[in-house]
Amino acid sequence: MKHLIHSVCSVACVLFPLVGVAQSASKPATARAKSGAESLAVLEAAPKTEAVVKKAPVPAKNVVKVLTGTVLNEEGEPLAGATIISEKGEVITTNAEGQFVIQSTAATPVLKASYAGYQEMQLPINTLQPTTFRLDPIENYERQLKKQSKAANKAWKH
Repeated sequence: MKHLIHSVCSVACVLFPLVGVAQSASKPATARAKSGAESLAVLEAAPKTEAVVKKAPVPAKNVVKVLTGTVLNEEGEPLAGATIISEKGEVITTNAEGQFVIQSTAATPVLKASYAGYQEMQLPINTLQPTTFRLDPIENYERQLKKQSKAANKAWKH
């Protein structure tokens, strides 16, 4: 009995949609809805409207800015190999003349310049004109570095 019910249900599930489609295709659109338990929902295209719908303006994509500049020491000499970090984490180094070129999509990019033995400097860039970072030396840097090196060697030996 279970198999008979299962078979009938399977056939009904396959045939019922086909019968509904055949019936709706043979009758005009106005007479498609039936009364009673056998009603069939029919989707029709929405009527056309004459009003023009204006779309909101699409915001401009982030504009890529090319930022240039130079990293100098306290005496105004270029620092080759200085590190420049953008707000998104892109890292570049300066060339032999201490110059850099980096791209950014931020409205007001913030760049960090650093070099071993010098204090890190962070600047918001409001213009596309070349930027100059003038880094100040860290006082007693060699002495601090020597101390750290001794401490690291001592920790490594033990």
